[in-house]
Amino acid sequence: MGPYVGRRLLAAIPTLLALSLLIFVLVSLAPGDPAEQLARREAFGRDVTEEDIARSRAVLGLDRPFVTQFVSWVGGAVTGDLGQSFVTQEKVADELRRKVPPTIELAAAALLLTLVCAVPIGVAAGMLHRHPVDHVLRLLALVGASIPGFFAAYLLIIAFATKLGMFPVAGRSGLKSLVLPAVSLAVVPIARVSRLLRSSLLEVFTEDYMRTARAKGLSSLHVVVYHGLRNASVPVLTVIGGILGNLLEGVVITEVIFAWPGIGRLTYDAISQRDYPMVQGVVLFAGVSFFLVNLLVDLSYRMVDPRIRLGSAASR
Repeated sequence: MGPYVGRRLLAAIPTLLALSLLIFVLVSLAPGDPAEQLARREAFGRDVTEEDIARSRAVLGLDRPFVTQFVSWVGGAVTGDLGQSFVTQEKVADELRRKVPPTIELAAAALLLTLVCAVPIGVAAGMLHRHPVDHVLRLLALVGASIPGFFAAYLLIIAFATKLGMFPVAGRSGLKSLVLPAVSLAVVPIARVSRLLRSSLLEVFTEDYMRTARAKGLSSLHVVVYHGLRNASVPVLTVIGGILGNLLEGVVITEVIFAWPGIGRLTYDAISQRDYPMVQGVVLFAGVSFFLVNLLVDLSYRMVDPRIRLGSAASR
């Protein structure tokens, strides 16, 4: 396992460097001039001169050549220094440290809700194949997979916050404020995971070891849980890994709708304010998060199915 993790870490270095370069190129091509915006904020209503803009550009470090800016940023990123925000003048790394815990809290709640709901639904649909219950569950899963996250969020707000007053509309003020954003984030993953788990179980049910387990007189539920579910979970882990990566990145629309103070809301504010160092830091955080999640998913393959070799896990 150690050599495999080492190879993956080494392979991540050029990927993250390429991602960093892509971020810098896209930011340099973005419309608007942060130096002009800073000069206007500091002008306090008076007319902004070219000297003011040039001075602001020097303060932000935008007067240096592109290569120099990129090398300086990469060197700082290696040591944990992602630069300073153009808007708040705070360190990007410090802002990320404040915004990551709320996003992790929301992601963990949504993932837990996904597993708690999707696994029983998928198992029930697989065991009751072609039963009326199976058709109903498949229909509900199809509807859930078709509902956009922002639409589900507004429906939940109207029903449970505005009409019933059971939960707060926005903000992060306790367990109740976590319910609606977590549910809105979990609707589509529940549908995807339950449908995939059902399909995987139907394939596993045709295997010889499943027929042998039934021939021993074991109950259907025992056969599914202790023999089928573990072998059917390998493709499900891949989907869950992608879902978790998206959640850790911070679902922008959901966090904006519920005014959740996480990475998604930070991304939205940074883009709208043309806070390029913050955008670069958020995108780099997203890239590192996806890499770590994929690495954990690959390692979990071995735990679920010992027959899988780590060297080939990534290709599954």
